[in-house]
Amino acid sequence: MKTTVHGRMVARILWIVLAALVFLLSSLWYFRWDITQDKRFSLSSMSQQLLASVTEPLRITYYVSPELEELYPHARDIKDFLRLYNLANSQVQVQVRDPVKEGLENSLLQQGVYAQQIQATKGNSTQLVTVYSAIVLEYLNQLAVIPFAQTAESLEYEMATRLLMLVEEGGSFASVPSVTKAWPVIVMSGNGLSIEEDYGDVVPWLEAAGFAPTILTPEDFVLVAEQMDSGTKRRFPVMLFGSSQLTSQQVTAIRSFVEDGGKLFVMTSGHTAALYDDWTVEPTEDKFLPVLASWGLEVGPELVLDISCFRATFLSEEDNPVYEQVNYPLWIQALPQYTVEHPVSRRAFNLEFYWSSPITLTSMEAQALVYTTPSAWLSAPDFSKESVFVTNPFMLSQTASQAGQLASQYALSAMTTLPEGGQVLVVGSQYFLSTLMRQYTGSLGNLDFAVKGLLQLCEKESLLELKNKAALTKTLYKLSQQELVESRPKVLLLNLVILPLLPSVLALLWWLVKRTLAKKLGEASRE
Repeated sequence: MKTTVHGRMVARILWIVLAALVFLLSSLWYFRWDITQDKRFSLSSMSQQLLASVTEPLRITYYVSPELEELYPHARDIKDFLRLYNLANSQVQVQVRDPVKEGLENSLLQQGVYAQQIQATKGNSTQLVTVYSAIVLEYLNQLAVIPFAQTAESLEYEMATRLLMLVEEGGSFASVPSVTKAWPVIVMSGNGLSIEEDYGDVVPWLEAAGFAPTILTPEDFVLVAEQMDSGTKRRFPVMLFGSSQLTSQQVTAIRSFVEDGGKLFVMTSGHTAALYDDWTVEPTEDKFLPVLASWGLEVGPELVLDISCFRATFLSEEDNPVYEQVNYPLWIQALPQYTVEHPVSRRAFNLEFYWSSPITLTSMEAQALVYTTPSAWLSAPDFSKESVFVTNPFMLSQTASQAGQLASQYALSAMTTLPEGGQVLVVGSQYFLSTLMRQYTGSLGNLDFAVKGLLQLCEKESLLELKNKAALTKTLYKLSQQELVESRPKVLLLNLVILPLLPSVLALLWWLVKRTLAKKLGEASRE
């Protein structure tokens, strides 16, 4: 059967219209191919299980300012990642809204969402820009809020915590502005410092991670612990900052709490530092340290020094003082290769330990989590001198050989499980989460380590797995050179072979179908 000129013209027009429709529809069809080996851009099995339990409409609204997307392309990852929830379950509805354009500022304030100011550089000037980047989840008339999401690095963990409480727990703990009341944790100071001021970042950070911290004094804890049964103690982990000022009664209450199945995260050391003065370090008589030793976690009286340390800026002691950068071995920066392969310490980056004590494991159940480098050394207290410890940065030895000590490796953090089921996680630095110290060094790794430790104590293994997954970069705009090299063949295959050949394959299929139909019509006409 011959094709007329008019027929060929109609076919070309139809092909052009079909191509235009394909391009138009492609903008509505979302497709993403995760070529990473660890599937970091895909939903984890836990998120998929949570979404599978969504039986009623779940509305996810991303309130974002266009200015944020212009300044931080990472914000686009959030949109892409939220689309995965819709693809996993048709009950999930995802929408993106501009709160300023739509006049939703007051409504968001009632939900606990506030605009944030970020620095933006335009030309040679830097200015503050007010932006929104909040995610609100609505399910069964309950709300859960992520007040500010700037990147997708920890987004799946934050989404999972909200979904877990909204879906699996039926929204019983859901509230405005957040749903963190499902995982209570007691926070208290045992060294005389203030939780609200000296450890001021801890409570907000824990709340953002899905916990509901309750601040107690050690005196109040004695009364509260007396009213707890064993089951309650297992559900209420305690985070303790320092122990030098605990009384015998308070030490006994904490010991009974742990030995009756309670969970304890303690940051303590065998000495105290003049944190807001000249950094003088003095040994202490701590009534709680013998209890830790009886559990197989012996916190020593020495100071640990390491060649892997923070490089600080100090004013020199010369006649004409100038600012100098000096390695300060008493502020240890733990290296990833010396962290143990454990859910708490896995992918633990940017950990810093300030004036830390060594931890000696004396129990088979005890396990170290973080070590110094093998080049570390100890400074024992010298009571014959006015300054028991040398802490002056210009007088400190920079290596073990300079200090006349043998280099060795020491545990900086460890944990153990008691026969009764109680668990203890210890960090050998009572200033590990000090706001002053973290602001000075600019590290956020310590707070992340604390969250992972609490997740372990609360037996939230699946969420801990997500937290470790978040330690990997999750942005398409920040790939390492090795990742670029590994992904290059797959990207080239997709963009230079598969996609260019796809129209040709479709055209070939159309031609084969057309030829078959024409052949059948020709045979029918001859009959």
